[in-house]
Amino acid sequence: MITWMQTHKKWLIITIWIATIAFVGAGFVGWGAYSYGKKEDTVAKVKDTEISVRDVQDIYSQMFNQLNQAMGGKLDEATAKSFGLEKSAFQRALTRAILIQFAKDNGLYVTDDEIAKTIISMPHFQENGKFSKKLYNLFLRQSRLKPKQYEANLRKDLLIQKILTALSLPASETTIKTIAEAIFMEDRISIKTLYAPTISVSDDEVKKFWEQNKDNYKSKLSYNIGYFYVSLNGEVTDSEIGSYYEEHKLEKYVDKNGKILPLEKVKERVKKDLLAKKRKKDAILTMKKLKKGELKFLIAENIGLKNNYVSDDLMNKLIQTKFLKPVLTEKGWLIAKLLKENQPETLPFEKAKEMAKKDLIIKKKEESLTKLAKSKLDSFKGKDLGFIGRDDINKIKMKTEESATLIENIYNSETPKGFVLLPSSNPNKVVLFRITEQKLLNKSKYEKFSKNIGDSANQMKQQLLEKQLIDKLTKIYQAQIKMYMKI
Repeated sequence: MITWMQTHKKWLIITIWIATIAFVGAGFVGWGAYSYGKKEDTVAKVKDTEISVRDVQDIYSQMFNQLNQAMGGKLDEATAKSFGLEKSAFQRALTRAILIQFAKDNGLYVTDDEIAKTIISMPHFQENGKFSKKLYNLFLRQSRLKPKQYEANLRKDLLIQKILTALSLPASETTIKTIAEAIFMEDRISIKTLYAPTISVSDDEVKKFWEQNKDNYKSKLSYNIGYFYVSLNGEVTDSEIGSYYEEHKLEKYVDKNGKILPLEKVKERVKKDLLAKKRKKDAILTMKKLKKGELKFLIAENIGLKNNYVSDDLMNKLIQTKFLKPVLTEKGWLIAKLLKENQPETLPFEKAKEMAKKDLIIKKKEESLTKLAKSKLDSFKGKDLGFIGRDDINKIKMKTEESATLIENIYNSETPKGFVLLPSSNPNKVVLFRITEQKLLNKSKYEKFSKNIGDSANQMKQQLLEKQLIDKLTKIYQAQIKMYMKI
C-alpha cells in the first residue's frame, strides 16, 4: 500500500479533494466600496470586455453564501475579508472576462434564440411543467434586475459554457481505474490497544508549566457597547394594514413558488412591517438625540460576540463600523455604539490554574503513551482485523470518530507499522497497527460505484483542462488587462 501511495500520491490527493467538495446556493451580499446605486462602474477591462462592479458583486455574493452555508450561517463580513473573499471574487470575475474575450476573438457568440430557449427551460421559471412569465418577472423584481441585464449575464454564462464544453474529453479507463484503486484499496491490519497510566501533577509542576506557557492563557477579547432599542409598539387600523399589503404584496408576501399569500395569512407580518415603517422616523430622531447626549445609551460591558444585547451578525457589523444607525430587529429599531475594545490579557496563575493543569496532564499522557508505543511497536502481537478499506469504519470496534481517525492515519502512513493516540484531543490510549497484506482494488465495490468513479474522473480531468486553458489565456491577455481599482 505504501509503495502504491507514493507512486500515485498526486491522484490520491486529487481524489480525496473531489470527495470533499460540495456546492450550495447563493443570495446577495455587498462587495467592495461600490454600490448598485452607481451606474455600471468599470473596475477592470480585458481588451474590450469590461468588468463592472455588479459583475464582481454577484460573484462575491454567491461565494459568501456558499461559504456561509458551509459554516452553518456563522460567516460575517470581517471573517470573509480575512479569508480574502473580495480578491477571490475579483479574480473569478477577471477569469470570466478573459474567457469571454477569447470567445469573441474566435468568433463565438450566443444568439437571442439560445437565450430564449435557456430561460424557457429553467425549472424555477416553470409552473406545471410550462414556462411562466409571471414567475420570470417576479424573479426579476426580487433580484432588482431588468430583463436586459439578466439576459446579458446569461449570455456571458452561455458563451463561457460553449468554450468549456469544447474542452470536454472523457477520462481514460486507466485514469478511472487508478482513481478506483485509490478509493477502494484495502489493507489487512492487526492492532493492539494500550492504555495510559494515571497521571497526577503537583501545584509546583502546574505553576512551572503555566510560567512557560502563560501566553496561552489569556482573557477573551471583549467589548463595551452602548445600545438603544426603539420598540415597535403602536396601533394601526385594518385600513392601513390593507393599504400597506396591497402596495407591497408582490415584493414581500409571496410563497417560495412566487404565489401571493392572502392577507389573512400574513396579517401579523404586515402589521409588524407597517409599525416598523412608522417607527423608523422615531428611531432616526432617537439616534440624533443619542449623538447629542440628550438621551443616554444603555451600557453593556465586557461582552463577547455572543451576548444578550445585540445579535451575532449585528455585533460583528458594529465592531467593523463602530456605530450602527437604526437597524430593524425583532426587538425593534436598534441604535448602537462601540465604546471600547478590551484586548486579551494574560490571566494570573490562580485564574489559569485549572486550565494549565488540564493541559499539563494531557501533555504528560501524550508523552507517556508515545514512549510506551515506541517500546512495544516492533514486537507487539495484535488482533487481526482482516482487510479494511477507507469506508470500513464499522469493522473496528471503537467509537465512530476514533475508528475514522485510526483508518485515516493508517492510510496516510509512510511505513507499514505505526501508532495513533486516541482520542486526538485528549488521548487515553494508543493503538499500535501493522499492515500485513494489501489488495489494490475491491472489485465488488468498483462494480457497484463504477459510474460514480467515472463521473468523478471526468470532472477532475475537465477541471485540470480548464485550469490549463485559463493559465494559458491569462498569459496571452496579460498585456491587455487594465485595472481601474485596487482591492
